[in-house]
Amino acid sequence: MPAQAVDWTWSGFGTIGFAQSDQAYKYQRFIDNHGTLKRDSILGAQLDARFSQQWSATVQGKVGAADHSDSNLEASLAWAFVSWRPSDDWLVRVGKIRLPLMLNTENNDVGATFDFARLPQEVYSISPLTDLVGMGVSKTWFGDSMDWIAEVYGGKVTTPWRYYGRELSPVHPYPGSWFLDYDIKSTGLVLTARSLDNTFRAGAHRVEVSRGGAKIGRPIVYNGVFYSFGSGGDEKLIIPLFTAGASVLLPAGVRMIGEYAWIKVGSSSEGLDRWGAYLSLSKRIGAWTPYVYYAKAKSRDSALEKYQVINSNPYGATQKFMADIIVPYDQSTVALGTTYRLTSSALLKAEWSQANTGVASSLVDAPSGGDSSYKHINVFSFSYNFTF
Repeated sequence: MPAQAVDWTWSGFGTIGFAQSDQAYKYQRFIDNHGTLKRDSILGAQLDARFSQQWSATVQGKVGAADHSDSNLEASLAWAFVSWRPSDDWLVRVGKIRLPLMLNTENNDVGATFDFARLPQEVYSISPLTDLVGMGVSKTWFGDSMDWIAEVYGGKVTTPWRYYGRELSPVHPYPGSWFLDYDIKSTGLVLTARSLDNTFRAGAHRVEVSRGGAKIGRPIVYNGVFYSFGSGGDEKLIIPLFTAGASVLLPAGVRMIGEYAWIKVGSSSEGLDRWGAYLSLSKRIGAWTPYVYYAKAKSRDSALEKYQVINSNPYGATQKFMADIIVPYDQSTVALGTTYRLTSSALLKAEWSQANTGVASSLVDAPSGGDSSYKHINVFSFSYNFTF
């Protein structure tokens, strides 16, 4: 065959984001009343190589807050896959790929592609991973007004999950975070309908979680005086995850976006068994796009009740630790914000949000001697987002 030149394409993206709350304790790992650049700031670059009309390869790297430490920055390889498009309606990708979960999961690092200062964490924190090493196959049916896409994927990855103890952690006799690595295998089927103005997506996913042969999910039991870990546990957990979302253009140019996710987790961290949802309205007015959204996440009632019982046990710091292991979620957020388009590839964003917790929220690093119950956290966010 005659040799053909490879078509190389460079691109990049970044966010310089500042966030500050009105509380001394941390929210979403980094945000407190001192202000931080670590929560939202990120820099990334992507290289695409097209070998022919059918074959291409993509590599994307990024630098941002580490996923295994609250104090370090990390350079990581987000994407590294080969694409094969045998025809216009089929696409096969093999390598490290982005999961097709929520509407903005595949572009969640690129702040210039959405209007929110940050994606609602009540929904987007429901999965501990966004990338895996495996294969994705999609089929598109082109229509006059709507395209339909079915995508099936499968793969695996080792990813850390963050825990936080108010009084102590397994490695320190004082408050702090710790990270456990989990081996995750995930498969799923995602259906998307897309027109020029509207997008609809629904997905069903099966997640298998293990931890290097160690037992996970040991039950928390009561011995008549205090709570502790019981015997047992599983070598792996099977976790179903369901997602749905829609972005609809309403009359008068108002865009409505709503997303929902539900995950079922059966382990000592049963607070992870929860649902999350949000609904937003926005309208583009010249270079401005003001928006408002309401989001909520809630663990099942039995997990929240268990948290309250253990948390109220007066038998010392170990009981607070056992309550934190449940990882409860009971939180809502209302946000008002706007973006201003400097150019087609650069945005300024400003947002005020208020997070309100109920029984507890694991998005809050509760202060020693206290808890995360019934808190009101105002967060002010400003960012510059760009692509090139």
